[in-house]
Formats: sequence, C-alpha cells, structure tokens
Amino acid sequence: MRTSRVIIAAAVLLAALVPASSFAQVESTPIPAPRKPDFSSVSFMVGTWTCSSKSSRRPRAFTTISTYTLDPTGYWISETSTTPKTSWVTTTQRGWDKITYDPDTKRWVDVAYGDGGGYGLSFSKGWNGNQITWHDVSFVAGPDINSQTDITTTKVSATKTTSTSSFTETKTGRRVMVTTACVKS
Repeated sequence: MRTSRVIIAAAVLLAALVPASSFAQVESTPIPAPRKPDFSSVSFMVGTWTCSSKSSRRPRAFTTISTYTLDPTGYWISETSTTPKTSWVTTTQRGWDKITYDPDTKRWVDVAYGDGGGYGLSFSKGWNGNQITWHDVSFVAGPDINSQTDITTTKVSATKTTSTSSFTETKTGRRVMVTTACVKS
C-alpha cells in the first residue's frame, strides 16, 4: 500500500512539473516608448490664433479662432477651432486636430475631426524654408467637390501665417480659391 502511495505521489508530482516546464516563458521586457516628437519647428503655433478665410465663392471672409496646446503626453499638439455661424453656415462649427511627427515615416501627421461628422487625415514632409504643405489623404471626390489641391501654409512671422488652397466644384467645374491669414493673440 505504501508503494502505491509513493507511485501515485510521484505521478502527481511529475504530472504537475511536466506541463509547467513545457510552457513558454512570459516576456517581461517592457515595450520601449517611442521617441517624443521634436516640436521646435512648430512650437510658435502654441497659443490662440484668429484666422480670416476668404473663399472666392463666398461674399466675404469668415473668422475662425484656433487654440493650439501641447498635450500632456508630449506626443501631440492639440488644436481646437471654432467658426461662428455665417449666412452660409447656419450653426457654429467646431473642429479638433491632433498634430504629431512620425519619425519612422519622417512626416508630419494631422488627424482632424469636427461637428457634422467631418474628418481628415493629412501628411506633410515638413518645412521647406518658411512653408509647409499638407496633403489630405482622406479626400474622395463627391457630389459637391471634384478635386482639391494641397494646403500650403507660409510662416510670415512667429505671430502671422497665411495659407492657400483651391478646390474644383463638381457641378460647375469652377476652381475656387481659398486664402487664409492668421494672427496670434
């Protein structure tokens, strides 16, 4: 009887040890954190800007107030924009952008979303002198707009920027120019 207890105990012990040794080791090395972007070339943007945009198909310019902040993680610049209603926009429009630099692809990234379901994803190779050009990769031709150009922003000074772009209306084929001038408060 004693022999069978010893055999049973040995079998139980062996059964417990064999599966434990066959399991893979759990990786304990922490995932390295990605490098934080170098925001020095865009740090002048942090603050509140008043922008006046003029579309060639509208009777007058409209105003947008944009505030840029560095988010607490240090990986993004956050933009919050508000455009008051106009005769052609019946409600106040709000938008949010998150801007970062991707060191792996060596490009700036702007993820945007806003009231009414608006969204966008734009990339830029970065500054060329005092200009940066953004390409909207999420644009798809539709019933209102057939095509659009990239947006080129010029840093006039640490407190002033200008931007230009255009788009083509689907129905008329008319090319519409859009110019914006922003001043930091």
